[in-house]
Amino acid sequence: MKNEIGYNFAEWLSNLSEEERTAFNKSSFENTKAEYEKFKASFGSGYCYVCGAPLASFVDSHSCPHWFLLPEGIRKRRLPEVAERYGFFQIQSYLRWVANEEAFARNINDLREEGSGKLFETTIRFKNFEWSFSCGEQDYRGHPSSRNARHPHYHLQMKVDQRVLIKFNEFHLPFSDRDIINIEAQRALPEVVKNKFTFGEGMSDILNQATLPQVLDGTSATDAQDEAHFKLDTFVKADEGTLISGDDLAAIIEEAKSKGVTVASLLHKLPNVSIQSVVTPGPGVVEQSLRNSRGRSNDGEA
Repeated sequence: MKNEIGYNFAEWLSNLSEEERTAFNKSSFENTKAEYEKFKASFGSGYCYVCGAPLASFVDSHSCPHWFLLPEGIRKRRLPEVAERYGFFQIQSYLRWVANEEAFARNINDLREEGSGKLFETTIRFKNFEWSFSCGEQDYRGHPSSRNARHPHYHLQMKVDQRVLIKFNEFHLPFSDRDIINIEAQRALPEVVKNKFTFGEGMSDILNQATLPQVLDGTSATDAQDEAHFKLDTFVKADEGTLISGDDLAAIIEEAKSKGVTVASLLHKLPNVSIQSVVTPGPGVVEQSLRNSRGRSNDGEA
């Protein structure tokens, strides 16, 4: 039934006129923006915008996403309550907003090329916390032979101070009805329905084929290599029968230093050359913690 609702939702969106779709997207953005501004103001003051309590407090009677920041008194066995109440996308949105308070995008690694091919794989970092979400096709379908995992579910690993607090196979966290409807809508019409974490953008949003020109032209060089969002490797080859002038190349390097831009962004000034740039995540980007098919993470945890 949820599959059918998801498909019908996707079909409804696809039948909207361009004007109606623009209005729908604008309304969604404005609603999210208002909620984000409320989050940002509360978080900056040390309070949770969802429940209104201090971020450091644990109110036993009211499960809340800020429990994932481990307020004093919380026990990890209580965290599945949050997952059941808020669902996969809402929890991840909250943690993405938290992560981007510290550093935009680099603390959220959702790059598919760094994953293992599952439906969802994301690692989010904030200060000494790290949360990794994982869901394979079999997880989403549920495991019919399992007593505790027959329902569509995902897995979560949580680290504190680089030590595993929650293992991937410790909980089978259920997708909410709303989660499943959204997922089914995306699967039915992926070109129409796209999941966006507005204000919770990760590396997949700023490092892809569509954004590559902006990355090359707009990235600034940095001396803080350990915090870099990107690693940029550029290969320059002289056209057949020509040579690259060392003086021209030295002048470009000096110009890049004086302007605080990358050398790659200025190499087009060299005559008679072909240029190829490869952009990969920099050392400042959180590394994905992956879970293989038997539930073991790349940290060796069962």
